[in-house]
Amino acid sequence: GKAMTKMKTIFAVIFLALLIPVLLAAPESEAKVYQGKWKNNTTWNYDTRENTLMIKCCGKMIDDIEDCGEHSGWPRFYTSAQKIVLVKGITYIGSGAFEGFSHIKKIQIPNGVTQIGKSAFEDCYKLHKIYFPETLKSIENDAFNATAIEEISLKNIEFLGESCFSGSQLKKVHILRKNKKIGAYVFEGCKKLKKATIEKGVKNISDGMFRATSLKNITIPGSVTKIGEDAFSYCQNLKKATLHEGVKKISKDAFSNTALEEITIPSTVTKLGKNAFRRESTEKSSLKKVVIRSQNIKKWGTMVFGATRDDLVIYVPQSKKAEYEKILRSTNGLDFHAKIVGKKW
Repeated sequence: GKAMTKMKTIFAVIFLALLIPVLLAAPESEAKVYQGKWKNNTTWNYDTRENTLMIKCCGKMIDDIEDCGEHSGWPRFYTSAQKIVLVKGITYIGSGAFEGFSHIKKIQIPNGVTQIGKSAFEDCYKLHKIYFPETLKSIENDAFNATAIEEISLKNIEFLGESCFSGSQLKKVHILRKNKKIGAYVFEGCKKLKKATIEKGVKNISDGMFRATSLKNITIPGSVTKIGEDAFSYCQNLKKATLHEGVKKISKDAFSNTALEEITIPSTVTKLGKNAFRRESTEKSSLKKVVIRSQNIKKWGTMVFGATRDDLVIYVPQSKKAEYEKILRSTNGLDFHAKIVGKKW
């Protein structure tokens, strides 16, 4: 009996001795590397130990990778990936490629990439640093919508798609004449955006471009011929806007619901859009002084100023006083109380 008990004890000890390393090794054995290949020479691997996704591609990545099915590619790792590595060789980052990868904090776009597709990094809520190569020319619609990006350089970018940085954490932007085509609502809702500079040579401020941002002042060069609809609407902190000679059209709602106290409308302006400087329907405009230098306004929208302060003075060209006063008083509603003064420029 004793010999048998001793033998059982020895076996138990040996079994435990063999089992312990297996138990200790178990978490290690769970670390896996997933990988796959796409028909256009895109290969990827995902290391669960490092939570790193690596993409290699010779040329263009495919679009809408999530449409290939959740388990057929890397979209299944969108909640776990901490890092994305893009290997040089890629020229185009596909639309929706990394949409919703919620733990990525920074990304280096490799040299050679010329275009970033629609929604490529949309809803990457923690993505706060992005490095663009000199080769990058085009950023498509919603590419960085709702990210945490704080700073960007647009020095080689020719095309910015609609809403491509809207809802991000940008603090300042510098728009260059190289940025030839800028889509609507590019920076809409960037609540931390307090400073924007627009280089001479830029021709157009797109619709909603700076809508609902925190800009305090803006200078628009004379190269800009049109300020788009809603371009600066709901910029609640915007107290000063300087429009240089050359601007021709101030579109509908361009500066509606801002905190502007003064505005000079250049002599080159021919169109003033509906609600261009109006506040909400019953709210009085913050404007105290308006100077209309143009003698050639051919098209007036309704409610350009709407309800005004009692002490607002609008200065107009003496030769146009009767005509402009009639238009202003008949198109701005019952709460338009501005004093209109003719001036010789």
